[in-house]
Amino acid sequence: MEIQIDNTAAAKEAIVQLRTDYQSRRPVVKGRIRSTGGGPACTILLTNPDGRLRFPNSGDTTKSLSIPADGSWVEFQVAGEGKSVAIGDAVIEAHCNSTTGALKASKAMTVFWFDNAKIDIATPGRYSVVGGKLTTSGGNAVSFTATADIRPAGIDCTANQITNLRVGIMQNALAGTTRERIWKTPSIAWNAGVAAGTTVTVPKMIRMQINRPATGNDSAASVQPLYDRPGVADTLDANSLQPPTGCSGSAQATSYDTPSTGAPANLVLPAQDGTGTIVGNVTYHPASVKLGPSFLTWCVIFDTSTNEFTVLRERAWHVTVDAFTAGVQRATVDAADRAPTTMPVLSPLANTQTNDPANSTQGPLGADTVTFSR
Repeated sequence: MEIQIDNTAAAKEAIVQLRTDYQSRRPVVKGRIRSTGGGPACTILLTNPDGRLRFPNSGDTTKSLSIPADGSWVEFQVAGEGKSVAIGDAVIEAHCNSTTGALKASKAMTVFWFDNAKIDIATPGRYSVVGGKLTTSGGNAVSFTATADIRPAGIDCTANQITNLRVGIMQNALAGTTRERIWKTPSIAWNAGVAAGTTVTVPKMIRMQINRPATGNDSAASVQPLYDRPGVADTLDANSLQPPTGCSGSAQATSYDTPSTGAPANLVLPAQDGTGTIVGNVTYHPASVKLGPSFLTWCVIFDTSTNEFTVLRERAWHVTVDAFTAGVQRATVDAADRAPTTMPVLSPLANTQTNDPANSTQGPLGADTVTFSR
């Protein structure tokens, strides 16, 4: 009998990626087996004595197949349940009728995986009002660096299942208040002809907030589901997808982010008297302009041919700055990255949430008022 993986006898294709709890799809590879000796049809039980393979679900430690005598191929699927230590150490055995039956064929496979994964986040930029925005100078708010090694050592990265794999970056914007403006100290400019004795009562302070109602994917149409991707309309960094260490051309995957908002500005609202008639304009002066988004960023392995991904490491970071706060203000980053605890949310897009008027509120802050008399 003959066993092939990925429809070929080539040893380099007899591989499968390790299954983890944080993947967009369970990695599987097609296998096939046929009779080559011209004997009668028989029942074959596929096994993997060392337990690194499944056929293909986690509970499928064996696979029963009816093999015709005419040499026709019978297909099956294989998944990786345990890491390979060396090339070819995960062996499929084909036994006649039972696990203890005669061994009719075997096929050495490798379960490849990723080690030493890391997502580093630096914070070079300092927040201040620059060019009409609350943004950074001296660098971006954060700079991302993602790396990972492919294992076991010596695996052939030209294999079909590996050649399109890249280290990349994904990011979610977390739910919560992302921007807040507060205005105070109102003053009034009366319209011409307003009668003496006219009064206008207005809130003492006004607050505007943009609230993200749920976690969103910090991505864009041409780079989804990634945070960044080279060679497309929304590319930020041409080095945002890179081969893993151990493959030709390996390098760090890099990108950056700088959340920003408009600079402080006056707020002008119509002034209405007790009958609702507009009698002038009330100008409020800015007291606070806060930027406060939070993010969760991942180092991932991304398949450029299928858009499937495996999450390797995660790290959170935050912006909590105010245009009216003195001193150096930077983004803050969790002390270290960690093993993944959650899968990235793929929709909605975070920028769509930010720009949705339904997620913005503006109104009085507190019950205090100011009354103006003509």
